[in-house]
Amino acid sequence: MSRGLVLALLVIEGVAWADPSPDALARARQAVAESDYGAARPALSAALDGGGRGPEELAEIYRLTGIVSAALGDTKAATDAFTRLLALSPKAALPAGTSPKIKRPFDAAAKYAASHPALELKLETGARPPTITLIRVSDPLGLVATAHVTFAIDGGAEQAKDVAARERTAIVLPAGKRIDARVAALDSHGNRLIEIGSKDVPIVLIGDAPAAPVVADTPRPVPPRVDAPARALPIYRRWWPYAAVSVAFGGAAAYFGHAAQSDTHELERITADSVHHTFTEALAVEDRARRNALFANVGLIGAGVFAVTAGVMFVVAPRHAEARVAAVPVPGGGALVLGGTF
Repeated sequence: MSRGLVLALLVIEGVAWADPSPDALARARQAVAESDYGAARPALSAALDGGGRGPEELAEIYRLTGIVSAALGDTKAATDAFTRLLALSPKAALPAGTSPKIKRPFDAAAKYAASHPALELKLETGARPPTITLIRVSDPLGLVATAHVTFAIDGGAEQAKDVAARERTAIVLPAGKRIDARVAALDSHGNRLIEIGSKDVPIVLIGDAPAAPVVADTPRPVPPRVDAPARALPIYRRWWPYAAVSVAFGGAAAYFGHAAQSDTHELERITADSVHHTFTEALAVEDRARRNALFANVGLIGAGVFAVTAGVMFVVAPRHAEARVAAVPVPGGGALVLGGTF
């Protein structure tokens, strides 16, 4: 190789160092905007594998990966990406007018998400020793790999601690009068799936005394999520089958009640004109009237019982679910319970 060629390569390489390529996610956005899906796919892989992404960026990576994979004909990869998107953000949706080629794998992912819970974690704290426990309530895709805790003791410098995630991941912290902490659930690439607490609004552990976590200032409101719980309820937990049976019993009671009344009138007519009728005829009509009256009473009782049952099922049926954060005391500390969309 000539010295001129070596010098040219060094100059080119130096220019590349001096002018670094844009962020992988930014390159992927640009490529998707230009419909250059072949270039977008490796950029999205690099953005995911590089780690350090927050929940919103991670959801965007999965959304764009689903779109790119579907456009390139990789339906399985598209469905997998959209499934992960909906596990992180159940209310995510594609824009109106999206191509059916892209919408089909999204609909398949939405069907899976409808029968599986979204990613949900809750937090418990303890004072002796200071402990934060991350509890995996639901993680059907096994996304959580590591619990990452950033904390500061008595106003000192921030420290960090990582623990491999389990169903209950306990992170023991050094003792202190006040510990300000925040927790992130990381995926296998080091991206933050869920963040609990922040530098401005930390989770606070006070001394050794059992105490519920104290959240400084007022936490940002968590947007509500409306579910459709009736879809998951078994038939015997719904109100309308009991209402339908109640109506059927009521109709039967009305029919037999009217028949009993007609028989009573006929018996009165036979009694008034007993010269032209036998005792056997009167007895038969009386038996029929008694039988119809019995059936009418049974129908009224059944209608009442099923009507009451329908009312109870209607009252106790869940209407909607709200994502919320609640602090509750538990033995040895407190629990910060989280649920809903993150």
